[in-house]
Amino acid sequence: MPLIKWRDSYSVGVEKFDREHMLLVELVNEMFKIVRDKGDVNILSNAVAKLIDYTKVHFTDEEEALTKVNYPLLAEHKEIHADLLVQVLDFQQRLADGDEQLRTDLYKFLREWLINHILDEDMKYGKYFQEEPESAEAVTT
Repeated sequence: MPLIKWRDSYSVGVEKFDREHMLLVELVNEMFKIVRDKGDVNILSNAVAKLIDYTKVHFTDEEEALTKVNYPLLAEHKEIHADLLVQVLDFQQRLADGDEQLRTDLYKFLREWLINHILDEDMKYGKYFQEEPESAEAVTT
């Protein structure tokens, strides 16, 4: 499975979140390189921890901005975020327990989830910010 290449079609139209999504892509790609090169499990564990930490920051940023603009699908969006964190924390635990097959499964899961989440769920709020230009002011850079 190849590295994720950022495409303009991934842009949600909110500069701050596009930048954050680009960094998430970089972190997932970093994990891919570790898996591809059969890197040490400790290096992979550190990359997963870094991804989890940044994902929490990103989710908080999104949820705070969406709260400020009274985004109508906020509750659903928060639930999706919470579900992802549970799944990634489970992967992290399985990795710590020595599940070697998990390396490839984790990358595939994150790659698909990230792209699908941006293209499906995040595009919904991107359109909302474009339709409500004053709402963009709620997102600080």
